[in-house]
Amino acid sequence: MPTQALTTESVQAFLKKNLDRHLSNKVLHAHPSPAYWSTEVDPDALRACLTPRKEVPEKINLYLGIPYCLPTDPPHCGFCLFPTVAYEGKQGMEAYLHLLEKEAGLYREVYGGAVLESVYVGGGTPNLLQAQDYHRLMAIVQGLFPALPPGIEKSIEGIPQLFNKEKIAAIRSAGFNRVSMGVQQMNETLIRYSGRRQTNRQVFEAIDEFHRQGLACNVDLIFGWPEQSIEDMLDGLRAIVASGVRHITHYELNIAGRSDFATRNRPRVPSMRDKLRMYHEAGAYLRSEGFVQDTVYDWSRPVRQVAPTGIDAAQYLYEDQLRSLIHEDFARYMGGLGFGAINTRLNAVRSGSLMNHRGLGRYAEAVNAGRFPVERAFFHEAEDIRLSWIFQQLQGLQLDPRRFEALFGRSLYFDHAAVLNELTRLGWLQILPGGVLRLVGDGGFYTPLIQSLFSHARLGQMAQPRQTIALAAG
Repeated sequence: MPTQALTTESVQAFLKKNLDRHLSNKVLHAHPSPAYWSTEVDPDALRACLTPRKEVPEKINLYLGIPYCLPTDPPHCGFCLFPTVAYEGKQGMEAYLHLLEKEAGLYREVYGGAVLESVYVGGGTPNLLQAQDYHRLMAIVQGLFPALPPGIEKSIEGIPQLFNKEKIAAIRSAGFNRVSMGVQQMNETLIRYSGRRQTNRQVFEAIDEFHRQGLACNVDLIFGWPEQSIEDMLDGLRAIVASGVRHITHYELNIAGRSDFATRNRPRVPSMRDKLRMYHEAGAYLRSEGFVQDTVYDWSRPVRQVAPTGIDAAQYLYEDQLRSLIHEDFARYMGGLGFGAINTRLNAVRSGSLMNHRGLGRYAEAVNAGRFPVERAFFHEAEDIRLSWIFQQLQGLQLDPRRFEALFGRSLYFDHAAVLNELTRLGWLQILPGGVLRLVGDGGFYTPLIQSLFSHARLGQMAQPRQTIALAAG
């Protein structure tokens, strides 16, 4: 049974306390939060976590982080919680790419023999790179995986005002086949809260050029923005749908940490009740346009539209595959290179999450000294592995009790009876044919709250004062 399994009363008390509170979205690798990770990394545990498992096939989804962003007022576009560095020009970027190449050399043996499933270049703002740098990024990948599988998804992020025809052509020429564009707002008045100098014309010109170049495209939009109305939100969705984009990530604004939106602009942010209405109104509209909800935030048109690059414009495989890190037939990892990047390996033998330094100076110091630039780590106990699986599956809006039992030899109903019963009573959870549990109604909107509920007892235990111990895999 999980640590101090919750009772019906404690589940209800938790929901009552948190129902109207803004919660931070927990995406992909969210149990536990890095706040619970240790900066005192056991070298033996680190080595064990990074040692390839030759007894099972290994598959890796590789992330490369670019730390730089255009300076904005407020900082970090007002809402971003990712570690970034203010862009200071080509010289700094050149030095960073050299560090990325050196770090890749450290991981050559770690990743050797694994099959690459996808590549994702994130940030920061990767389209701050010069046209020739995209080939250099792909050369780093090729150096780690000489037998680069044909047709895998190779994605790169960017913001509208930094795309142009030359840069998009270079992205395509380098071998990337998908672009994820962080638009966030289509209202040119509201976008100013972020400090961005972004116009709708830039958004549409970039999308048109992606289509001309045969690149699949995903657009990110945020709801719950300061002073945003339901009609503002729907106008933005209508414009992006009309542009022909077939994958939209429509996610709730993070109100957490020390961001400007969480502090100075918090009074202007819609209430949880208003954001709940936004969630349902957006869903109704997107369904009316033929979109289906793939995850809490991802919507796609199922009509198959294969770009000349061979990528289905309605799919987004990098994130799909990271929601299936735990598998009995092979080991699937998230590999991470660069400033603030994460390596995650979840399996029953060796499981851990490693985060690279989030200070550029410390990152450079470690790489130049020939050390893995790990700032902090968490080595999972058995319960943490199970909770990680639950978090990942909830992002996809469903849990399969039979799959849980096959993977872990335990009953999901036994481990989390009070949580599942209360979610069903609230109408947030529905049993589908075949026994799969799916979040429905308000349940999808409250996914971050539901994830917190599942992990509440375990995090309570972890927060208790205790002696430093070496966390081992369960």
